[in-house]
Amino acid sequence: MFNEVEEYLNIKPGFKIIDATLNGGGHSFGLLEKFPDIKILGIEWDPDIFQEAGSKIYNSGLTDKMVAVNDSYVNLKNIVEKNDFRPDGIIFDLGVSSLHYEKSGKGFSFMRDELLDMRFNPKVNSTTAANVVNSSSQEELIKVLTDYGEEKFAKEISEGVVLSRKINPITTTVELVECIKRSVPSWYLKRKIHPATKTFQALRIAVNNELENVERGVLAAIDVVNPGGRIIVISFHGLEDKVVREIFKEKTKEGILKRVVSGTIKPKWEEVKNNPRARSAKMKICEKI
Repeated sequence: MFNEVEEYLNIKPGFKIIDATLNGGGHSFGLLEKFPDIKILGIEWDPDIFQEAGSKIYNSGLTDKMVAVNDSYVNLKNIVEKNDFRPDGIIFDLGVSSLHYEKSGKGFSFMRDELLDMRFNPKVNSTTAANVVNSSSQEELIKVLTDYGEEKFAKEISEGVVLSRKINPITTTVELVECIKRSVPSWYLKRKIHPATKTFQALRIAVNNELENVERGVLAAIDVVNPGGRIIVISFHGLEDKVVREIFKEKTKEGILKRVVSGTIKPKWEEVKNNPRARSAKMKICEKI
């Protein structure tokens, strides 16, 4: 949704932008190409993706216009103070990226045979998806799958996991997928959505404490952005979107924010056709008063 980001950030000469989820730098590099006189601070929590982004910035000769930090957006206040970078706009592009699925080797994808890790930053987080799967009680697993995955067969899958791990620990994505397939009704295997989709989403959110972090990050963004500055949040599932919606609603009532666009902006058909993963994207925008 780059075109929408460009449009709604309302960029002016000399603006300072924080890309709170730098990833491969798509938004940041695109904005610098359109607005070469702005400055961008990019935040990336995954150390491997951060290294790639840093190399890309250096090789592009943009080190005078863009800086990247390996940190979490929950620490926005400290990052802003440490870098003396008071932003005029902030972008969040939440969730897991194609780089996580395709290159990380951390078990984010149920289509690959990898260890069940799912940590964005293993240097800081010691709890893996395998830890959650093999150490949680059945009741705890049901809650994770229900609260974070909205999985209708949470009870059946949790029962299957507990039975399977009594024989051998579940340590890989393939082992977990097979366990899920054995646990759900046969018709559930024939749907368009893969039967492991919601379980993998739930485990990832639990491992990385994503919903709490989204709340902390967006609240911090509201504090640090300059008056008149805009906050754009792109989310990819309803749980994240709900967190953002409630924060924007409350802060609008308090007179701290105002709506730039009422409701949610979704990607245009052309973008979805070229990038099917964009189909579930939801963008919300507010401006600090």
